Amino acid sequence: MLRLRTFYRTFCQKVAKESATSPDVARLYAPHIGAEYRVVQKWLLNNPALLELDQDETVKKLCYLKYVHVTPDEILEQPQVLFNHLITLENRTTILRECGLVEGLTLNAIGNYLKLIRKSIVLLKRNHLIPKDLDMYEQLKRQFECAVEPKLQWDDRTLLQDMRIRFFNEFLTKRLDFGAAELEKLWKSYSKIKHKSFGHTQRVIDILQYDYKFSRDKLVANMYLLHADPENLLRFPVEVPTIGGIELKELVVRNPKIMMVNHSSVKQVIGILKQLDIPDGEVLKSLALFTLSPKTIEYRLERLMAVKEFEVLTKHPRVLRLIQYHTKAALRLEYLQQLKVRCASLDVLSSNSQNFERYVREGCDKTKGKDTGHVLKHIFKERGEAALKLIKRHPNWYHVPVLQMQETVDALLKKKFTLDDIFNNIHVLLYPLNRIEEKLTLLQNGDPKLQDELGVELYRANKTQLLALALYLVELDFHFTGDGVWPEQVQQSDSSSTINVELPSSLSGEYKFGKKPPSANSST
Repeated sequence: MLRLRTFYRTFCQKVAKESATSPDVARLYAPHIGAEYRVVQKWLLNNPALLELDQDETVKKLCYLKYVHVTPDEILEQPQVLFNHLITLENRTTILRECGLVEGLTLNAIGNYLKLIRKSIVLLKRNHLIPKDLDMYEQLKRQFECAVEPKLQWDDRTLLQDMRIRFFNEFLTKRLDFGAAELEKLWKSYSKIKHKSFGHTQRVIDILQYDYKFSRDKLVANMYLLHADPENLLRFPVEVPTIGGIELKELVVRNPKIMMVNHSSVKQVIGILKQLDIPDGEVLKSLALFTLSPKTIEYRLERLMAVKEFEVLTKHPRVLRLIQYHTKAALRLEYLQQLKVRCASLDVLSSNSQNFERYVREGCDKTKGKDTGHVLKHIFKERGEAALKLIKRHPNWYHVPVLQMQETVDALLKKKFTLDDIFNNIHVLLYPLNRIEEKLTLLQNGDPKLQDELGVELYRANKTQLLALALYLVELDFHFTGDGVWPEQVQQSDSSSTINVELPSSLSGEYKFGKKPPSANSST
């Protein structure tokens, strides 16, 4: 908990620092654009949305545009181009060059790439974007290391994009032995490959096959990898040699999606998890977390700290599931609270839709004990296992939420009771705090009549004995049945643990998408 609170404070300080530096953005960008500071400052005032861009990424874009000979005037006149991702700019530039746009490769051409690529060859020639004597078939053919010669009838009225797609099909057929089914799948599910340069695509396949030892079948099963950035693939093992103690190249064979994420982002996420002291084993169970941005993870951690039911679960080794499925878990918690469910476990909040629906339909408001065990281990350290065994002696222990246990511990520690006092009266954690506090007040007032009834000289009682007497008095009110664990608003009967609710038919279909069922508000 302390680590998470420390991380939260650091995150807030980081946000404040980033906001404070925004007036100096002009000073940062000016040398990279190649323009005077005052000119850039006015440019930013006229285009305030530019201040929302990541500064480091924007500097990289400016450096790249300078590298491809884009002039300062062009950047100042067309700031909207900077809203594209750096990889997008690189791809557009490379594709246009592959298609023969050299002299006509301006920032205007890069910005209008989507329009140009859909034009016919004759229109590009007419607008002096490519040489009039350029043979486009031969131009595209030269971009491949292997012989790629698709059989097609073409002339200058052919659309440039159509020609590129035919070359892509021929290349993938030659290089990866794609058949009709694979090509159909490619263009149905990953059609944006048409906006990937031939050169980058060849490099990606080379790196995956020779550096990462991916088989042809592995590549075909994960066609989205063709969209990967080759430079990122090369830098990844250098910047992130291991994740969760496993070598990166070994790990990505089982979880290829990680390679679609920028290595610097993965590196930042690893840093966040180290601050939270997450065990390697739990990191390896939640590898999908690395597909989230560091800012998203930081935001979700902030939200976890704002919800007390989630905050108590931050001690849980599997807290990464709450981060990964935060939106879904938050909606489920809200829904279960409407059903008066008190003991929703971390597994229930983050499980698949079928398991969650089964939990609600079964109508049992109880925990299986995993969360209880983790919280007790966090509180009592090496005595956690013993505490759990003692807790389980109570007939209704599994109907008490871990949040209540944590709040009771915190309250008793503030009243100067020690962990030893609490451990020796471990069942005190199962009872509503207001009942325990009421009995403690009676005992500490030293009522003579109460002393006579108990046969105890209360002024001689130590803290451990006071807690034991408070526990005794609470159960005395309920005739030692164990029903004292139920809060006032819960009916004290066997049916108190059952949820009687008409489950929305949309539950399983919508909750997995993080949407609240339309009838959830009326389900009570």
